[in-house]
Amino acid sequence: MALCSSWTIRCMLYPMSVVKSRLQLQRQNNVYNGMRDAFVKIIRHEGIGALYKGFWMTLPQLSASFLYSSAYERVRDLLQTHLHITNHSVVSALAGGIASPCAQLIFVPTDIVAQHMMVHNNPEAFGGGKKNIPVADAIRKDGLEGKRTLGLRVIRAVYKVDGISGFYRGFLSAIMLYIPSTMVFWSTYYNSLAVFRMIREKVTELEYGVKPTSPAEVDDRNLFLDQAVSGSIGGVASAMVTNPLEMLRIRLQVHRTTYRETIVRLWKYEKSQVFTKGLAPRMVNNALYSSLVMLAYESVKRFSVLPEFKNKIVW
Repeated sequence: MALCSSWTIRCMLYPMSVVKSRLQLQRQNNVYNGMRDAFVKIIRHEGIGALYKGFWMTLPQLSASFLYSSAYERVRDLLQTHLHITNHSVVSALAGGIASPCAQLIFVPTDIVAQHMMVHNNPEAFGGGKKNIPVADAIRKDGLEGKRTLGLRVIRAVYKVDGISGFYRGFLSAIMLYIPSTMVFWSTYYNSLAVFRMIREKVTELEYGVKPTSPAEVDDRNLFLDQAVSGSIGGVASAMVTNPLEMLRIRLQVHRTTYRETIVRLWKYEKSQVFTKGLAPRMVNNALYSSLVMLAYESVKRFSVLPEFKNKIVW
């Protein structure tokens, strides 16, 4: 169930990732003036297939999602059982932060290949400078010599120029991005759910004239809606807080500059735009993705409960 839901959601929202990546890799607004302009120009000049460039290379990330969720649930259990932390927001934020580096072992190399595929048609506009020229040239030369697919050409080019380490370029920046991102998401998600639960308690009290004395007495008919909305709120919050770190990560990986060079160039050319560049598609993507994933995640958890425990769990 988790595999099918993740596959479906990824198919729906992948174009947002392409647009977000191109917006964040361009210098200032030299190619696109925003999310809508990017969509229109990509479809008009490259066709709708360009919105799915690199899609197949990201499919191994489905396995990383299982790795992340397994580590997340295990750490949550350890924190609650052995450290006796009872606050759901704190437990989930810590568990998400600890589990995130595990998933990056798969996310980083697949992201690097996919990102190069997204911009290979115009490396001059998105490549960032001279340091990316060797990879772009290797991709172009490989295309002239044979009939290899674009994904294989990118893999060969990255390996030829940087070796195995090239597939883990910016690994630290990815951890710097996704640890706070997951911590913000989970803490916001559970705090939002707590607010919705308080509202439902008030509604139950007004409807029946009696204040609920336990979570089981609260009307939870709209719990799925609460979880979907909370997921969207968490996704938007994490996107807004971590956008500068996302800019740093993607430029390190595609422009192939050092950390110092990347930070200097971001400040020189983008200034305060590091907080907003590519933020619109990233917020839309995170809001929809988080909402749908949390619905699928919570549904799978309900489906997986053994019959003898179904009446003992308060969701």
